[in-house]
Amino acid sequence: MVTILSVWLVNLSRRTRNLWRRLLRRRVAHVRIALSGDLPEFAPAPPWWLQRITGVQPVVSLSEIRYRLRRIAADPSTRSVVLDIGVVTCGWATLRSFHDEVRRFRNSGKIAVAVVANPDTKGYLAACAAGVIVAPPTGLLSITGVYTEVQFLKEALERVGLAVEVTAVSPYKSAGDALARSDMSPEHREQLNHLLDLRYAEMVAMIAAARGKSEDEVRTLIDAAPLSAARARDAGLLDALLYEDELPAYLDQLTTPPAAIRRAAASPPAVAEWAQARRALRLPLARPRRSLVGMVLIEGTIAAGSSRTVPLPLPLIGGQIAGSDSVIQAVRQAERHPRIAAVVVYVNSPGGSAFDADRIWREIARLDRRKPVVVAMGDVATSGGYYVATAARAIVAQPGALTGSIGVLIVRPVIAGLLDQAGVHTVAIGRGANSAFFAGSEPNEYERAATHQLMNDTYATFKQRVSAGRKLEIDELESLAGGRVWSGSEAREHGLVDEPGGVPEALLKAQELAGIPRDRDAPLVLLGGGRSRLQPQPFPADPSAVVARVLAELRRPQVWAVLPFSEQSSVVQ
Repeated sequence: MVTILSVWLVNLSRRTRNLWRRLLRRRVAHVRIALSGDLPEFAPAPPWWLQRITGVQPVVSLSEIRYRLRRIAADPSTRSVVLDIGVVTCGWATLRSFHDEVRRFRNSGKIAVAVVANPDTKGYLAACAAGVIVAPPTGLLSITGVYTEVQFLKEALERVGLAVEVTAVSPYKSAGDALARSDMSPEHREQLNHLLDLRYAEMVAMIAAARGKSEDEVRTLIDAAPLSAARARDAGLLDALLYEDELPAYLDQLTTPPAAIRRAAASPPAVAEWAQARRALRLPLARPRRSLVGMVLIEGTIAAGSSRTVPLPLPLIGGQIAGSDSVIQAVRQAERHPRIAAVVVYVNSPGGSAFDADRIWREIARLDRRKPVVVAMGDVATSGGYYVATAARAIVAQPGALTGSIGVLIVRPVIAGLLDQAGVHTVAIGRGANSAFFAGSEPNEYERAATHQLMNDTYATFKQRVSAGRKLEIDELESLAGGRVWSGSEAREHGLVDEPGGVPEALLKAQELAGIPRDRDAPLVLLGGGRSRLQPQPFPADPSAVVARVLAELRRPQVWAVLPFSEQSSVVQ
């Protein structure tokens, strides 16, 4: 009763405000949305100190884009959305999800126009979601294909007395190769070539479908790139060449406004930025909901402690960290919440610590016994990221997502040579064949045997989790495991993933499993970080202590379940 009353009061307020906006003739014909960067599913607010010093604003996330497009589509006075495409660095699964959202917007009967300046491959692929693409007359189209390079550091480390010993379940589990090898292994090369083939085929298919061309025509144009804007227009890759001040008139010609709006317009309508447009758009009416779906985020490398960002370009432990303590806290919060009937776990992680992945797996498995859990994969849900996903009742992934990489490895830094070069003489005394297991010296035969046993035991547990969660026999997994990486479409064929899609499809699946009405527009309750935003991270009181802790963690040998390579850094457009 309280919920129904509160919804009634909210809708009364919104109806009043909508009426007031109509009386004031607040209308907007074209709304601009600027897009750039990674397009994360959810974006944390920048730390307060960074906003204060630099004036940086929150990143526009995919969920925010979804909300804005829904608002614009529902308003009868709007005619188009202008997608201002900047430098796009997101993954291929995110690109597909973005295309899905723009397609739904266009199905509402309104027009989407993409504005590009000097787009690279991903920027142009993002623009292909729109029905119309325009660029300045002096623009440049750099859709040159896909390219990869990997730097191997073994010899560089040897020059300063460092070495890294890597023990992996198979040559396909090549996450440590950049540190322990001087060249690419055949298995590493095989996987990267396979990935490049998938990405190139997807790129060609997306452009061909968007621009009404054959795939052979698209390949010919890619081989001729970079293209000037004029040549790109003549080839059918662009629709018009415009300067920014010419855009409003072009949009007015492109769209056909209702007669009442056309009579009221004294001049071509301006393009309104979102901050201005939202004050004129019709407010949606709320609906009473007894049951809700919660959202838990697992983004970045899985490690111990709280979720955080390590501002160091270190392998395995640098960048965004999905802390097991934070994730577990969010899962338990979902379990306790009385109105949450199901949970979507968004996994965008290359994996990380096998021990912490298992802790998260256990909590998701416990939650799924009480409330259905559906995993929505982001661009990458591999190794430890896939490990945690196997506890869910269902998994959805876009065709371009990366998943699988079922396997583990142990990375052991050897710093004895560096100490010798620095004139540090180490005298070691111990008891037990493996007493120096966590020291920086080169391992002996007993330590290597223990390392292999530890790796094999963890790998066996990993395969058991996959076997039980995906209803696959252990023998069936042998050809799928060993560190092999699969696209989302391949994973569905092999039974590692259930359905195609992103977060909206995972929401519908969770509602179906929970027995509540299916509604794509239903809100998701973001757990562990507020209702709509993650809490901003505080500025560290002692940055040097953070660096020391990270370096100590990197030096300590441990079992890693992590993707063999970083697609963002090794596949360049």
